Amino acid sequence: MTTSRRKFSPEEKARICGRLGIRLVHSRPYRPMGRGKVERLFQFVDSSFRPEVQALVNSGEVTTLEALNTALRSWLDGYYHTRENGSTKQSPRERFEASQRPRKRLPLVELNELFLWEETRKVDKTGCVRLDGNLYEVDSDLARRSVILRYDPFDLSQVQVWDGERRFADATPVELNRRRSHRAAIIDAEVPEASVAERLSFLALAEQKRQAAWSANELRFAEKGGDGK
Repeated sequence: MTTSRRKFSPEEKARICGRLGIRLVHSRPYRPMGRGKVERLFQFVDSSFRPEVQALVNSGEVTTLEALNTALRSWLDGYYHTRENGSTKQSPRERFEASQRPRKRLPLVELNELFLWEETRKVDKTGCVRLDGNLYEVDSDLARRSVILRYDPFDLSQVQVWDGERRFADATPVELNRRRSHRAAIIDAEVPEASVAERLSFLALAEQKRQAAWSANELRFAEKGGDGK
C-alpha cells in the first residue's frame, strides 16, 4: 500500500508491482475510506520519527542517506514494530509472525534492481546520451537508437543501458555535472521543536531495544540447536 505522493511515476510503480507479483489497486475517487490504515501509518511516521530525525539532521548528527536509513531501522525495529496496536492488541511484529500467508523474499540485489528508475533516451550519432544534465558514452552499436537507462537516482555515476531485454555495458560518464537526480532532492519541511538531546535519546533507546531483540533471537536459535542438529 502507498499514498499518491510522487516518488515513482505511475508507469514505474506499475512496472515494479508487476515484477514483484503485486496487484496495484487504487482507491476510487472521492472514496477515501479504504485508505485509512495506510494514511494512519504515514501520519504516525510524520509525527513520531520525522521530528526526531529532523533535529539530528539539523545538528549534523545525520548527514548521509545511510545514517538516515539506520535511524529509520532503529525506530521501526526498536519502537514501531514492538508497540501494541490499540485495535488488535498486538504489536505489528506479533501480527506479522502469526500470519499464515506465504511470504515471498527476494535477495537484496534483486530488490535494488527492481527499484531502479528508468528513462528512455535517444543515443546521438557519436554514441552519447544525456541524463539529468550529465553526458554519457554508450556502446557504439546503439548510435541513433532509443535505449532504456536504468539508474539509482542517488548515484548517477552508474547507469545501466538496455535495448529491450538485452543489457549492454554500463554507460561511461563523460560529463558528470550532477551526482544525484534533481528529482531525488530532499525537501526540508518545518517540524515541531524539541531538544536534540531528547530526540537523540529516543532513537538511541530504540536502537538499544532493537539490538536487544536481535540478541534474544540469536540466543533462542542457539538453544534450539543452530547447527541444524
